[in-house]
Amino acid sequence: MVKPTTSHLVATKRILRYVKGTSNHGIQYSKNQSGELIGYSDSDWSGDKDDRKSIATYVFMIENASFSWSSKKESVVALSSCEAEYIAASMTACQAQWINMLLMELGEQWKVGGKALQNR
Repeated sequence: MVKPTTSHLVATKRILRYVKGTSNHGIQYSKNQSGELIGYSDSDWSGDKDDRKSIATYVFMIENASFSWSSKKESVVALSSCEAEYIAASMTACQAQWINMLLMELGEQWKVGGKALQNR
């Protein structure tokens, strides 16, 4: 912001062209709050062929619409596919707890795994 260059202008124009070209894409959210908060996780064991680290991913959905997702390389080398999945599940559980606390703080009530969340 202090000393913009032509490369900054080119990058900004590229972003604006992307936004303009994808304005008809989107995720539709409904106003019905009777749905469940659902999360999925996965891992690809030794997905990076250079350092043999796995990629852990998760996605959370409300009313069949995604609202939180991540895909990143795990910080350690998993020795088995089970360990890689465990690391991904642990990352997913941390995010799920944060989402639960956020929804309760916002005063929303969602069903998680069939059990309704309520304010304390």
